[in-house]
Amino acid sequence: MGISTLYDRVHVFDAELDCEWATMDVDIHYRIDAGDGDAVPQTYELVKVTTRIAGAGEVDITGMVNFDYIMDLIEEDASNADACAGDYYG
Repeated sequence: MGISTLYDRVHVFDAELDCEWATMDVDIHYRIDAGDGDAVPQTYELVKVTTRIAGAGEVDITGMVNFDYIMDLIEEDASNADACAGDYYG
């Protein structure tokens, strides 16, 4: 994704979370706040963490995960954004 597409939308990436009794495949949904208009993102907002359970479909497990760990994953995902020439010249 390019810099111009970072803001004003929900980003989603998949991850695998482990706990003592299970490993879960999850989707992490988040937004990036542009702050005062600087090119560098100011804050990240966790929208939700979901997993798929047979017979139940998508289940929101946001309240059951370690918030700080998820925010670290979000920062890592956002830092991997690709910039392209079209983001600077248009």
